[in-house]
Amino acid sequence: MTTAELFPGFQVKAVPYKEVNGHEILAGIIVPENLAPGKHPIIARFHGGFLATGGHAIWFQSWLKDYAKLHSAIIVAADYRLIPEHNGLEMMQDLSDFWDWVFKKLPSFLDSGIEADLDKILIEGDSAGGYLAVQSALDLGTKAKAMMAVYPPIDLKIPFFTTAYERNMVGFPMYPADTIEKHMASVKPTDVASTAEPPLRLELGFSAIQQGRFVELLGSDPILFPMERLDTVEHVPSMMILHGENDSGVPYKSSEAFVEKLKETHPQVKVHYNVVPDCEHGLDAVATLDTPWLKEGLDFITPLWLGSGTM
Repeated sequence: MTTAELFPGFQVKAVPYKEVNGHEILAGIIVPENLAPGKHPIIARFHGGFLATGGHAIWFQSWLKDYAKLHSAIIVAADYRLIPEHNGLEMMQDLSDFWDWVFKKLPSFLDSGIEADLDKILIEGDSAGGYLAVQSALDLGTKAKAMMAVYPPIDLKIPFFTTAYERNMVGFPMYPADTIEKHMASVKPTDVASTAEPPLRLELGFSAIQQGRFVELLGSDPILFPMERLDTVEHVPSMMILHGENDSGVPYKSSEAFVEKLKETHPQVKVHYNVVPDCEHGLDAVATLDTPWLKEGLDFITPLWLGSGTM
């Protein structure tokens, strides 16, 4: 499908927010058509794909498009460097550069009369993008009003991510132990990977987790682990975290551990956490703004984002 077919009712452009080794890393600017002149809130989105595949316009859930239209919000969606060619610190650098671009350069890419309300930023991410959404929330603190993460991998040191064992993830089989090595044999040191159309590269993400190498590929720096960062960050924005009870791609216990620790370290932070019964990874693929568990979460987070309520 073309971008226009994927985003009916929006104006979409992709622009580079940085360049690495001559490779442009893109951000999508997705603006509802016929916006009235003036300031409009921001939704900053990070895509899923087990940190190994995907892109700024891929796996973009319909409910988020409808939510942006409902609130006349400007969506900015970031690509980022992917494993196994790149590590977590490089992703964190991409996050930093993306946010620097949002605050300094995004306004110049908007049509005349349309302004970005940088005081009303909502961060959103699904799956691996949820991990980057949480990391962004911890980075931005008070610069973001709120964050939504859907089925995110957050507690990365549980055996699911660190131990090799036989498991069937989201209907996909086990991949061979040498999947990543075979891929890396064809990669040059200067190559940059920042986007792919699934199913391309999906086997890299699945293999990284199935073979217990996900954390190895990310790295060991404490900044890569949201659980550890809660011990040192001062400000955390309001959060909504949703997870499926039967998620075989990212276990809900990963989210639950983070929420429990967040309540201990930052009891003042407003949090809505919901484990949705009988739901797999990607539980929001067919959700609408009227789906009860999603509506409940959005009713919680929207006034915190837009300042239309105190909760």
